[in-house]
Amino acid sequence: MASKQLKSLLLLFAILSISFAHDHGDGATCTHGQNGFPEPEFLDLPEENFPVPEGGRVLQSYNNLRTYGYYGFLSGSFKTYFETSLGPAVLDYFSAALKVKYPVSGRLSYSGSSVCGLSTPSVLRSGVNADFFIMWDAQYQQPASQTASIWVSESYSCILATGTKRPLIAKTLINSAVLVNPGTNVLLHEKNIYMILHETTHTLGFSSSLYPYFIDDNGKRLTGHITSGTLDGSTSKVINVEPLTSRLRSFFGCSTLKGAYMENSGSSATAGEHFERRQFAFEAMTSGLIYQQSYSQFSLAMLEGSGWYIPNYDYADAYWMGQGNGCNFLFGSCSSADSQFSDFCTGSSRGCTVPGRGAGYCQSDIRSDGCRFNHPEVNYDCDNTAAAGYTQLAHLQSFGREAYAKCFEGTLSDNSYSSSSTYCFQYNCVGSGSNTQLQVTVGSQTLTCTQEGTMSVSGYHGHINCPDPLTFCSTVGAPVCPRGCMGRGTCVNGRCECNSGFSGKDCAAI
Repeated sequence: MASKQLKSLLLLFAILSISFAHDHGDGATCTHGQNGFPEPEFLDLPEENFPVPEGGRVLQSYNNLRTYGYYGFLSGSFKTYFETSLGPAVLDYFSAALKVKYPVSGRLSYSGSSVCGLSTPSVLRSGVNADFFIMWDAQYQQPASQTASIWVSESYSCILATGTKRPLIAKTLINSAVLVNPGTNVLLHEKNIYMILHETTHTLGFSSSLYPYFIDDNGKRLTGHITSGTLDGSTSKVINVEPLTSRLRSFFGCSTLKGAYMENSGSSATAGEHFERRQFAFEAMTSGLIYQQSYSQFSLAMLEGSGWYIPNYDYADAYWMGQGNGCNFLFGSCSSADSQFSDFCTGSSRGCTVPGRGAGYCQSDIRSDGCRFNHPEVNYDCDNTAAAGYTQLAHLQSFGREAYAKCFEGTLSDNSYSSSSTYCFQYNCVGSGSNTQLQVTVGSQTLTCTQEGTMSVSGYHGHINCPDPLTFCSTVGAPVCPRGCMGRGTCVNGRCECNSGFSGKDCAAI
């Protein structure tokens, strides 16, 4: 059956460095082309609960998405890393976070000699107990020059179910010259996780080639859910599916929001394929790869809107960029938004990022339509133990993933001249409601912030800025587990208690 090709292509500029010392994630883009891949096939196989009986019905429960990753096309240390750490972590996440409404009845198998341009793995010919089968392959290709762009990964779904059109078999090709084995670099490993989460999400449903196949609760193809809107004078694709639209309206406080505005800049392969960066700066499904990203409720809500999955939103990362700021945050001019909303910034000095895990410099990027926000830099990331070498008064601060420190701004210094800077301090939230207090640990001293303002530190010049305790403790300082512990542990008071065999802040340690 002829159909629109489904694929996603992730490109990163060659200037993107994957070291701790230099991170040019602002130049990272993910694009989607339409050439060079075969059109998908449709596999006629029995799917439980489909077709939906006339009049529909409501199930009380669904089964978790069964995933199967195939690593046989990889080799060497890259295969070892992908097969033992990166791939299983991502698949464990989706298996825990998604239930499938129309699972494969029995075993998923494919008898063709080739699939997704590769020789069909024997295990797939025999059949696997899975609802989604993904193959990973790798090539090594360095950029032609320091300023040349270079592809990192391309992913596409090549086999869809004849009935529901849900993706069944997909492939991701990795450029092993760019996405490398991180060794002991846990933040680079985390960045790799977000990149593969991003690409796998495209193959599961977050793709303009898949939007037309979305179905309603009765198993019928949705219509009218792909619309358009105007943003910054440009026409943007808008996806209006539930519960995504309702969640967005509630989150932003904008009851007239049409739906999710998709990226309005870049090539036709980039635009329309990702959340709009100007509105979703730190969301993992924007076009670009930076530190401190969040795989938020909105990415999961898009997958639920496909009609194929039921997410468990406990596995979403915390996200609050623009929360409660109203329609003007989404559609007002950037020049006024930068000054009006604290999520954006003015000037060019260093400040804490919206996620609060570290600091960066105030700037716009190629996808933010001129809106400026503090772009995270790994040298000022509180989760980075090496960040101590890039800050003053390091002996008063705490660094590393197990420190659970957050970024604070101020002018604290050991000399009389103190300019604005950022710091990584441990903290504790006590009380509730209007009585909430924020205790900040500065070396051997504990400061208690009862309201927004400045506070001095005995023995030092300058001050630290106390954020509003209630706002800080309900957002940046709230106890949360990264990505719900990836389906590999239990979240207890914001800390992951990992299952046997797993470790790390997110139970996805290398």
